[in-house]
Amino acid sequence: MTSQSPPTPSKRFSQASIRRRRATFFTAVLITLVAGLWLMGHSLGRHGLNGLEIAMLVVFTPLFYQLSTGFWTAIIGLAVSRKSDPLNLLNTLSDDDRRADLSASTAIIMPVYNEDVSRIFEGLRVIYQSLQQEGQLAHFDFFVLSDSDNPNKWVEEELAWLELCRQLDGFGRIFYRKRRKPINRKSGNVSDFCRRWGKRYRYMVVLDADSIMSGSLLANMVRIMEKHPAAGIIQTAPRVFGAETLFGRVMQFAHAAYGEPFMAGLNYLSMGNATFWGHNAIIRLKPFIEDCALPELPGREPFGGHILSHDFVESALMQKAGHQVWLLPVDEGSYEEGPPTLLDTLKRDRRWCQGNMQHFWLLFARGWNSLARLNFFHGILSYVASPLWFTFLVLATILAAMPGPSSLAIGQGFSPGLVLLFLTIGLLFVPKLLLLFRQLSRKDVARHFHSRRALVSSVLLDTIFFSILAPILMVFHSKFVIFTLLGKGVRWAEQRRKADGAVDWQESIVTFTGITIMAVLWGLIAFWCSPTFAAWISPVLIGIALAIPFSIFTAGIPSGRRRGWFSTLEELHPPPVIGELQHHLSKAHQRSDPSPALARNYGLMQAILDPFVNALHVSLLRQRQRLTPESRDYLDRLRKRLIREGPQSLNKRELSALMYDPDVMIRLHYDLWSAPTGDLAPWWDSAIRQYNILTREPVTALYR
Repeated sequence: MTSQSPPTPSKRFSQASIRRRRATFFTAVLITLVAGLWLMGHSLGRHGLNGLEIAMLVVFTPLFYQLSTGFWTAIIGLAVSRKSDPLNLLNTLSDDDRRADLSASTAIIMPVYNEDVSRIFEGLRVIYQSLQQEGQLAHFDFFVLSDSDNPNKWVEEELAWLELCRQLDGFGRIFYRKRRKPINRKSGNVSDFCRRWGKRYRYMVVLDADSIMSGSLLANMVRIMEKHPAAGIIQTAPRVFGAETLFGRVMQFAHAAYGEPFMAGLNYLSMGNATFWGHNAIIRLKPFIEDCALPELPGREPFGGHILSHDFVESALMQKAGHQVWLLPVDEGSYEEGPPTLLDTLKRDRRWCQGNMQHFWLLFARGWNSLARLNFFHGILSYVASPLWFTFLVLATILAAMPGPSSLAIGQGFSPGLVLLFLTIGLLFVPKLLLLFRQLSRKDVARHFHSRRALVSSVLLDTIFFSILAPILMVFHSKFVIFTLLGKGVRWAEQRRKADGAVDWQESIVTFTGITIMAVLWGLIAFWCSPTFAAWISPVLIGIALAIPFSIFTAGIPSGRRRGWFSTLEELHPPPVIGELQHHLSKAHQRSDPSPALARNYGLMQAILDPFVNALHVSLLRQRQRLTPESRDYLDRLRKRLIREGPQSLNKRELSALMYDPDVMIRLHYDLWSAPTGDLAPWWDSAIRQYNILTREPVTALYR
């Protein structure tokens, strides 16, 4: 008997129902916000509000709004996740739908920039084989889109691509492209793909270099897109895996323990007006190409120019064009890795901060729907909240130092202030307790979190962890916002996704010494103002003062794994795609490291000296249009200087110019193997000796 297809969300929910959902959410947030403001106003203004107290109330308003929004997102998400949510698009697929073969072509693209090459291609191998096991591989093509400017990474990527294609028989299905000019970073890389190849595919799945997705989920996402033509983007909520450091494992555990209800709450609010996070998502290519081209913001960076947080804008443009953007709160099949240390998190947040701050201009643009504007606002507030919090604490310190009853209201906890304190604590910790009880009530809790005892211990420890982390992030996010306002842009830096086991003591000390001194001095001032006030502000200041040992300690590899602390399902019982990835990475071939003198330009050495690598590299280069005589003379001068003086005599731009020209690379290969030894730079003599040792087959005889 053929199962009936469940009704689509558009049939299940009228616009009136959607409005009721959102009205419920924002009414709850508004009531909580009004209660908090009333309590804060009475706490501060027992004898009337002065200018300083009014400023505190103004700063307090967006902070308490953010807190209320997070609370009700979690509470409503908990309620929704207890039953099958009809707005989870996976629930709209019937059994027949899930068994049906696909009829649409999909491109899986992975933009990369100086990433771990083994991780990139072993991840693609796992996805490829998972789709093959599902019997749906014929409908997917893979593209590695490289903007790597490190010659070593560039050559490694080419070799890894060829080896993967040979092992999987993936020629014609797995493609590698190296852009000549990395215009507009990741979003420019994606746009370039859409312009060149996008019309060949109906859908596009975007992955980060650390993303993994199962073949079954990928196939079902295509089926959902086919079933719901109004859907323009479907964004999954990837689960975090692979953490090794204490910092990474705590963040991974928090995502596993608390993330699912938050995603359900976000889906409850957004429905067809969700946002896009830039990876682990499927996109309908035709409207994306036609309607989602990113504008250049007026002025110069950091507020103007190229948009960094492009994903928010692309989802808003998709909705503006009449298509829906959905969140798919899956609990398996979509995975990513997180930053391994606090320092890596701060480097990532610096870039995200500038991108979100750019959205200030877009708040007032015409054509957005209300949820798109709200997403922009929440993105801005996620960083602006830090300087607001910092300002609130500074104003509270000034108020505590002033004589009069207002300072006592903060310091001694007058009744409205005490009620506000308990309300704030409730908004922070009640969702966490409810989420803990929810996880403890699972019959398979040991499978997901090692044991009930380990789960409770992990929640207690991660509460301490985040109590220290939050004030540190407050200070640095405040700095990032100020840097952005002062016009200091951010450079495009490669991301470190795995810890190497070594803790960078020097960077931690240099980075956090300033804020440590600030916290100590602030604590002394607070104690001088009032011992009671010092106790009130001490949790924040202690967290800041512990930044150096916190950064160093949490960056270490020992992380409570033996006791079962911070364990997750992905760690205890890895899903097939993660298990396969870990297996392949453990067996990945590691080449012998070159000597330190050659390491910096080892990729260039391979691409020039090795006949096989040289031929591969040249074959992957686009043939250049006819060069002008001036350009040809310039390249010839660089080529001769490279031979006579070695690669250290050329800068990165000059080396790239040589490596991008196929004729030059062929000529260099011939010149170096045929030139008398005395005509070569000492660097090349050393490189040729090492190459002959590694291969044991000197190539010189081929050219003599």
